[in-house]
Amino acid sequence: MKASHLILTLAAVLPFAACTKETEKSEAKREVAKEDVSSNVRIAVVYFSWSPEGNTRFAAETIAKKVGADLFEILPEKPYSIDFRACCDEAKDECKEKLERPIKPIEGLDLKKYDLVFIGTPNWWGTLAPPARTFTEKNLEALKGKKVCLFLTHGSGGMQNLGKDFAELVGDKATVLPPKAFTGATIRENVQALEEFATERINTK
Repeated sequence: MKASHLILTLAAVLPFAACTKETEKSEAKREVAKEDVSSNVRIAVVYFSWSPEGNTRFAAETIAKKVGADLFEILPEKPYSIDFRACCDEAKDECKEKLERPIKPIEGLDLKKYDLVFIGTPNWWGTLAPPARTFTEKNLEALKGKKVCLFLTHGSGGMQNLGKDFAELVGDKATVLPPKAFTGATIRENVQALEEFATERINTK
């Protein structure tokens, strides 16, 4: 190749290469900035799950691990039946009437420390499981001025009334972020969806 051709080729390629590097640097800076925003948010994940291997527990643990949140479990003073059908019958009236279910104190939880609180529940009879409702109702003052976000697991019902009921429950005490429903049967194959949900909500203004 002649020297003149080589010079012309380099002249064409070098600016493009420089531009590509600058673009990569800019994208890297944006990613770092996003990480910084997430790392500065103090997060708690508080959940109720019917069983030790429950879908809501899996969702809560996955979310907490992804965003580095503190994880807390809501436990009713009187546990529900370990038989699912019996549990559904037991909780039916509580859910229909939107009644509270007494819960145990959650050791180590100080909601004042957090900026964002995820609250997890299964979909029971189209609304929040009573222990999750009880936790939210009892902590409205502690949630004041914070961001709160509901996530739920379900068999086939989807969101139903949970988003509306939760928003009405919180009222103007806190900023309610868009809730998300996850299908229990496939939740363990949808870790990415859980992680994306969590990071999106963290960066919601």
